[in-house]
Amino acid sequence: MKKLSVLILLTILLVSILWGQVSSKTLLVYDGEKENTNLSSIGFWVAPEGCKAEEIKNIAHSGEKSIKVYFKWNSWWAGMGLNWAKWSNKDRIFDLSDFNKLEFWVKAESENTITFLLTLAQAPEAPEEKEKYSDKVTISGGIPTSWTKVSIPLSLFKGIDLKKIWGMSIEVTGAPQGELIFYVDDIVFLK
Repeated sequence: MKKLSVLILLTILLVSILWGQVSSKTLLVYDGEKENTNLSSIGFWVAPEGCKAEEIKNIAHSGEKSIKVYFKWNSWWAGMGLNWAKWSNKDRIFDLSDFNKLEFWVKAESENTITFLLTLAQAPEAPEEKEKYSDKVTISGGIPTSWTKVSIPLSLFKGIDLKKIWGMSIEVTGAPQGELIFYVDDIVFLK
């Protein structure tokens, strides 16, 4: 019985050490499952008028929740942005200079050929300034109808200071008008 107890304790210790190493290499900004990584803990916007983003249950890459995004546009563009600092929490402005990639999971409800545009948002230097957006990273070919990992090197997000990142945007273009429903889950930055 003592050997079993020692073995269990050693296993728990090993898992804890490994988990600490993995988690230090990962910065989770959204998974919908925890108080500080759900949509209510993140500021967000959607545009143009008529578009919507909400956290839903039972459609998720992992866990129970994801962000459901409904885009409807008639001028070649629709977008949404996430701001994990809620535009004011300085503790949630992240230094990503030691990180290598942005990864998240996405899936659409229907087949599409939409071009996907991604940007990172840098927090303003002073209260009277506006946030800065990186150059857009383009992903062509549409959003698949099954959960698909999007992995983008941070080196592609030009024009911003990676030491002051507080958000990101996801935009679509490629058609003069349209509608699209898609889901986003498990947004992380990786070292």
